Amino acid sequence: MANVDETIYLACRRALGLDGSSEISGLLSNVQDIETLTEHVINVVRTKMREQNPNRDTTAFVRPFVELFMDSTNAPRMYTINKLLKKMVEFQPSLAKPFAEGLLQHPRMNFTLPALIWNSAMDLLQFLVRFPDYKGIRDIFKQLLEKVQMLMSYTPLQDIEKVFKFYTLVALIMNPDNNLQLSYFIQNEIKQTLPWGKPENPYPPCFSSLILKFIDSFRPTAQLVSITGRDMLYPIVGYSNYASILWRLHYIKLKFHQTAPLPFDRAQVQPQTELFCYVIKQLNSRDLAFSLVGIARNVKQRITAIEESLADLLIWNILETNKIQDFEGQLHLWTVTAHIVLVYVQNICITLSGILNTINLKIASFPGPVYGIGRDWLMWLIGQMLCHVLNKNHVKSAWSDYLVLLDLIRVLYPDNQPLPEPDYRDFQSVVSTAAASNWYFLTTRVIPAIAATNQSTSLPQHQTPNALYLHVETLKSLEDRKLSSIDDYRFYISWNLVGNDPKLNSPYMDTLFKVYILNSSQSIPTSHMSHNVYGPSEGIPYRSLDAMSAHVKCLVARQYYSEVISKNLFISSQWSMVSPGGVESFARLLAFPEVEQDRLKELLNLTETIINKNWYLGAHLLAELFTFRVHRIPTSIRAQLLQQFSGILASPLHAGHPQLHCAIQNLLLNLILQFNCTDLYNQVPKLIDSKMLQSVFTKESEEINKVFILCIARSFIVTGSESMPVPWCTEFLSYIMQLTQHAWSASTLETMPTFMADWYRAHPINDVYRDIRARVDDDYKKLTNSASLANEQEIVKHFSQSNNTTCLCVFLKLTIEDRPLRSYINTFYEIFKNLLSRSMNGHYRTLAEYILREITLQQNHSQTFMQKYADAVVLMATRYNIIQLDRLLLILFLRPLEEPKTPYVHILFYFMINSSTLSEIIRDFSNIAKSIPCDIWSMKNFHEKFHCEYHKKNNERFFMEGFVKDYLQTTAERYLPTYYSNMCLRLLPVSYFSE
Repeated sequence: MANVDETIYLACRRALGLDGSSEISGLLSNVQDIETLTEHVINVVRTKMREQNPNRDTTAFVRPFVELFMDSTNAPRMYTINKLLKKMVEFQPSLAKPFAEGLLQHPRMNFTLPALIWNSAMDLLQFLVRFPDYKGIRDIFKQLLEKVQMLMSYTPLQDIEKVFKFYTLVALIMNPDNNLQLSYFIQNEIKQTLPWGKPENPYPPCFSSLILKFIDSFRPTAQLVSITGRDMLYPIVGYSNYASILWRLHYIKLKFHQTAPLPFDRAQVQPQTELFCYVIKQLNSRDLAFSLVGIARNVKQRITAIEESLADLLIWNILETNKIQDFEGQLHLWTVTAHIVLVYVQNICITLSGILNTINLKIASFPGPVYGIGRDWLMWLIGQMLCHVLNKNHVKSAWSDYLVLLDLIRVLYPDNQPLPEPDYRDFQSVVSTAAASNWYFLTTRVIPAIAATNQSTSLPQHQTPNALYLHVETLKSLEDRKLSSIDDYRFYISWNLVGNDPKLNSPYMDTLFKVYILNSSQSIPTSHMSHNVYGPSEGIPYRSLDAMSAHVKCLVARQYYSEVISKNLFISSQWSMVSPGGVESFARLLAFPEVEQDRLKELLNLTETIINKNWYLGAHLLAELFTFRVHRIPTSIRAQLLQQFSGILASPLHAGHPQLHCAIQNLLLNLILQFNCTDLYNQVPKLIDSKMLQSVFTKESEEINKVFILCIARSFIVTGSESMPVPWCTEFLSYIMQLTQHAWSASTLETMPTFMADWYRAHPINDVYRDIRARVDDDYKKLTNSASLANEQEIVKHFSQSNNTTCLCVFLKLTIEDRPLRSYINTFYEIFKNLLSRSMNGHYRTLAEYILREITLQQNHSQTFMQKYADAVVLMATRYNIIQLDRLLLILFLRPLEEPKTPYVHILFYFMINSSTLSEIIRDFSNIAKSIPCDIWSMKNFHEKFHCEYHKKNNERFFMEGFVKDYLQTTAERYLPTYYSNMCLRLLPVSYFSE
């Protein structure tokens, strides 16, 4: 029994659950030294481990060994236990993790342990960490890092050896060459367990170099998986909406979502307040802002990050406005900001009181009071939306919501002397009295209403600030006078204070409509007449609209829609009530987001009603509004408009009205071309799945179908998806091909995505116009040879057949060959009168194909020859009024031609716009446009100066007036009122395809 420590053996016995002195005595009698004892213990452990349940708690098994280890007081015993534990682990590796955790979790396991026990423990742990799996090592390493937290910034000299042993153990695990643990997991544990590493809270000095060097080794990886300079790549509204995941932020902290525990650059982990404010400051930023913070648009959730950003934006505006001397610059800055704030408040993602409270707290921290014009503009912005928010949010109001605004007014206006009265003939007066208006509106309208709702017996009294005393007294006098004329801006200031009372709003509304909107039968200026348009031509001035609160603007728009448009739209005799001034006023109101959101839905419903009733007047008016005056059309509504107005073109009841056809074709082109490429690429599959697009494309709309396909091709290229064909696209192409057989020129196919070009090459079509020249020559002979057809009735019948589309070609040939047209005027008039009763698309396409084949197959392409064809086409449109140039040019530009023949279309177009007639029209349009100043919103007679002036010189005809003298007088009732459109404006989207 030499060198035998009986205590060790007894501990082993207790741990193994051995009961019986015979077994102990037998082992003791056979043991000669420590090696023999260890071997015998291992044999007993092996036997017991096999006999025991595999689910036995190993923690209870190893605890006595750990206690024995920690209680060792001399080197021989420590050496014996250390060797024993290593042998046990070699026999049973699964015991390595329990032994290591038992040591590290022991209450006495700290740097105050005697050096003998500490150094032996570190030696044993270096041996144990080589056995567990990755997860086991990860748990052990986490406990080691917890021990690192125990180290102070200063290490006593006597503990340096202990720290070095501990450092060696930690470095052993962190060394990637040892393959003890995945470096990524080590990095993660360091980040979670040690929240240090910053200048104000560094790592312990002895471990700082090791940890920082290890962390820095991951910086290339962090750069690899992050977007370089993302904090400086600011997203742009309208182009970044569907790529917003690249800037995804936490909706409270406004930090980039960095799930990986990597050492990212400081800019990548800081709050991105500047980036978010940049997005918020842009118009129509709601969808992008919601997408950045990962919140659905229809979720009514308060987003404090948006409130903070808007508050910062408003404070920045206050300070910036004090630097801007130009009033127009101040107005532009605050009107844009008002639109932005109102959009967010309308969606109940923020509260006005929350913004004001944040502003109040920030301003209170300023070193001094905030003077200057900036505070007045802030009050103007709040007044714009105060009453509107009360009606829109449907949230139960509380005293605190409005006390915030009263407190803010007190903070911003600490002046001891009353502010002077402004000049009410100037718009600046609306801004100067905004604070007094808000104070008066709250104390006389809102708070009493809340008190009445809450059945409060006593109203809180709020003393008017000294600075606002004179302004408040003036407002009281304005309310007593009940203004009924628009002499100055006191009319709008007083109207803003009325609130929701219909009786109080009625006098103001009647006065405004009488001046700007309603058509007075006593006085209809003839200078305002243009294509059956009568009445006042001046819309409500923009300055007056800016002076109105958002609530008043909504009331005016609702009144105009319900009392003028809805009532008079389907009554021809009442159409004169829809004056240019009224339409322009309504269009200007639609530019404001508070009006646009509600009225767009009503206009969509109105369009559907118009289609059901086949009403030309309403369809033409709405087509002009959506084309020229409504620009912020969401993608979903844009798709609905395409669907509705395409149905009008496809309807046989509307096919024979060329003026309506041109207006709707122009609208469809603008709607399609204004699709954002990213929106188009992402939304088209959804629209196809919803079966909405199927009703957009018809057999009569070949050109519109081709324009849409070009835009889809462009979206694939712009979004970088041309190399990734998608099933929906080929299915969509097949669907369009079934509706309208079409092809593309070789040059166009080269610019398309490869899979689209290959699809078209694999699906060629037959040339249905290959004999067009022979057919035209044959019909030309029948017309000019009196023996071919017996009389005029047979000629009219022949050219009026549904399968005969050569009439326009024959007329063109007569014009080019300088044949006398006088003898054919009556015949062609009767033919075209029959043709106008149905769609003319087939005739236009036949004419386009005939022109292309004539100019491409001609041997001599002299300037005289091309000019002759160009003049003949222009005369058909401007003199004889049987075609419209925008319809013909769109077809010409989209016809498929072989590569050598493509330039001839552009050459023909060049000679057309340089012909004497068309160039004069374009020159007149250009001169009128140049005479209009850039600030058209300040003009009082824009409709007369631009629209009426143009139509006086170039009154466009649509019904063959060039054939018959005085025909315009007998057919004036067929013309639809035209408020904005003309031929030059309709040529703009068509010329896009000439490139």
